[in-house]
Amino acid sequence: MGKDEQDYLFEQFRVERGCLGYLVADPETRWAALVDPELEMVEPMLNSVFEHGLKVIYVVDTHTHADHHSGARELKSKTIAKLVMHREAPASCVDIRVEDGDRLHLGGLPMKFLHTPGHAKDLVSVLLPGRILSADALLIGSCGRTDLPNGNAVREYHTLYYTYGSLPDDLLVFPGHDYKGREHSVLGEEKETNPKMNFEGEEEFVRYMERENPETLTPVYHLADALKANMA
Repeated sequence: MGKDEQDYLFEQFRVERGCLGYLVADPETRWAALVDPELEMVEPMLNSVFEHGLKVIYVVDTHTHADHHSGARELKSKTIAKLVMHREAPASCVDIRVEDGDRLHLGGLPMKFLHTPGHAKDLVSVLLPGRILSADALLIGSCGRTDLPNGNAVREYHTLYYTYGSLPDDLLVFPGHDYKGREHSVLGEEKETNPKMNFEGEEEFVRYMERENPETLTPVYHLADALKANMA
């Protein structure tokens, strides 16, 4: 029997700069995964793991983050967890490298990985029963920028219009960032109202993301330092 969205433990973590991370756990085995832990989330996540009596099996970094320092390595060192990333991730400390369509299980709870590049070439979204952890592939009312190292607007278009476009409308979308205090959205609403999902075609989308979108964004500070640390 599969699990629906009420059958597993799910918790969101937020830091002041808008980064979002997640705890997912199977209540029967108490096996847990921590997804996209920003460095400041390490202690809160471990506290939650302790309070719920969980065993962290996996730490998942959805991609090589360029705008903040990942806490994945610290969590790996403080638990028995294996670090999970896409096969193209440059980090040397990855234990399990996933590809599009791969699954890992927390007891009876499946996590399916979808390769959703564009913001970064190694970006994966994590599909759970009733939810998708979209990282920077799809944000609430927007999408991840494509002008940073390893970004690609064409691939982002295909991620949004084909991969996400084919997923069920009732999926809850939990992104990797939100700067307005929102927790999640619904995929069907994103398809209808998200400006980044409503361009007439690929050429218009790519032109906007490459030429106009960067002018609307704030500079990424400590870019080189974050990439160097997260790629190690």
